[in-house]
Order: sequence, then C-alpha cells, then structure tokens
Amino acid sequence: MALSLTGEWGRRLTRLALAVGLLLLVAAPVLRFWVTPVLAQSPEVPGGEGFLTHVSTGTITTLFDLETAESTAIEPIPVTRTESTRGDAAGAQEAAAAGVNAAVTNTTDRTETGDGRLIAESEYRLAADRRTQALVDCCGVQVGGVTVPMTGSGSPLRLPWFTPEEPYPYFDLTLLEPSEMSFIGPEDVGGVTAMKFQQAASPTPIGTVQAPGVLVGSPLPTVPLVRTHVVNRTIWVDPTTGIILRKVERIREALRDSTGKDIVTLLAMTTSSTPAQVDAQVALARDEGRPVLWTHSYGPLLAVVLGLGLITVGLVGVIVRTRAARVEEDFPDQLATFEDLREAFD
Repeated sequence: MALSLTGEWGRRLTRLALAVGLLLLVAAPVLRFWVTPVLAQSPEVPGGEGFLTHVSTGTITTLFDLETAESTAIEPIPVTRTESTRGDAAGAQEAAAAGVNAAVTNTTDRTETGDGRLIAESEYRLAADRRTQALVDCCGVQVGGVTVPMTGSGSPLRLPWFTPEEPYPYFDLTLLEPSEMSFIGPEDVGGVTAMKFQQAASPTPIGTVQAPGVLVGSPLPTVPLVRTHVVNRTIWVDPTTGIILRKVERIREALRDSTGKDIVTLLAMTTSSTPAQVDAQVALARDEGRPVLWTHSYGPLLAVVLGLGLITVGLVGVIVRTRAARVEEDFPDQLATFEDLREAFD
C-alpha cells in the first residue's frame, strides 16, 4: 500500500478516492429526498393505454325483488364485478394549471351475473394527488352525476406511496364520505409482503324507497322504508407503491322500518379479486416500485457504503504519504558532508 500511494499515481488516486467518496455521500440524501419524491407518483394517465381494470368475482346469496316482493336468490348466484378506470389527460392538465399535481380519472363500476344480468352500475370521476392519493375537489369530480365534497378523503383506487401503518380514510362511493380502514398487519400476497387494511362498518341509511305494504303488514300498496347499506371491506396494499393488490368486499343492503328494525335483506353479496387480477396487480407494483426502491433505499445505502469506503482509502493514502514525507525529512537521500556536520555543531 505504501509503495502504491507514495508516488505521483498514489497522490492522484488518493485525491480521486476522496472526491468520489464525498460525491457519493452527497448523492445519498439527494437520491432519497429529491429524486424519490419525483419518481414516487402515480401515472398522470394510468395504464399503458390510459386504462386500468380491476376484476372481482363472487356470489350473491340474497337478492330481493321489490316489484314482486320475492327473493330471487334461492341458490348462490355467481357475479363478476368490473371496475374500468380511464385517465383524463385534459383533466390532469386542468389540475396542473390550478397548481394541483393530480391524476384525474373516470371509472365505470359494473356488477353482472353469469348470464349477463346487470345487478349494479355506477360511474364516478375522481382527482387524486399523484403522490399522497388524497382526493381534491377540482376538474368536475362527481359520483353518479352528483358533485360531492371529497377533499381530505383517501382515494379508493390506490393508497399513498410508502403507505403508513395507520388508519386510512377510504372514500366510500356509496356513502359518499370517507370510511376509516384500520391497519391489520402484514400478509403475503403473490410473494409481496402486503399491508392488510380492513373496514368494519355499521349499517348506514342511504335513502328511502317505496316498498310493497305487504312487507310490513300494511293494506297500502306501498310504504316508505329506509334503505341501509353496510360493507365489510378488506384490501391488501403494496407498501411501496400503494397499489391495491387484492380486495374482498362483503356488501349487505336492507330495508328498515321506522322503529329501526330490518324488514328484509335486499342484497347480500361477496366479491374478491380474481387470481389473474392479483398477479397483474403484483406485477404492476413491482414495475412501478423498482426504480423508487433504488432511489429511496438501495441506491442511498450503496452510495453511503461506497462513499465511506473510498474516503477511508483516501484518508489512508493521506496518512501514508504524510508518514513517507516525514521519513524523507528524517533520512534524506543525500548524505551529510563533514562541513554540514561541523556547521550543525557550531
């Protein structure tokens, strides 16, 4: 080491090691705190062609027909729920002009039976901050054609990057308000250690319907009854990107009389993401998360390790060169003459 660091090349290598080491130490926080926030954003227009689709399948165990006052679900009915989301580039530009970094999306949510019978359909438009996924009121956001306040709620399409282990204000598109989802813990989904969140709510009134009077023993042809809705929702989220890898929903709607007693169950349905959908979500999360993990975790760690290593090499080189210089001063190459010695002792 002494031989390689004491010459001209040694001096150059020492300086190079110190300079590169310092640059790497500076690069570590730059990658984590400046580059990562730029990369950690959902696409302005989601999907390669601007589309995202989430498919769930399940069964209906109860389906009540208000017109006939009869239940049509004697046996479980298989259903497919398809949520198709399309990004609105013009809406995102409108948000940017207003100083909001948001992705604007339009979604159609359809639930059909195996024979094509439409059970439910809804459309909604959301604007969500591309990093925090907090909903904002801009760009014509609406649910079913009705403008509702959303600011402060969390997007139901995906959670924030580096999802925190704390309750999430998931915006319920039926109740039109945020519903708290509790963090349950980690669980493996397709090889990813996902974050499990769960929402356990109580039945909530969502309107009044005119139901057959026979349901409550009334001679009147119809009577007003309160329609209630409750959903037990569980989602598994990629902790880096916030992408929902899998979700399960258990929905129950009922009619309630003025005393608060449930008269009849209108709908009882359970749906879950298909295995193919889970695989697609896992692949998407890995593709999006890989570069961010490098700038947030792997890259800064590698930069610090290499930087400290190079600085150590550089400092060793400085020490070796300093010691070599002292040796040359104490033991010069040219021997002292008799005249030099005499002058030293005079």
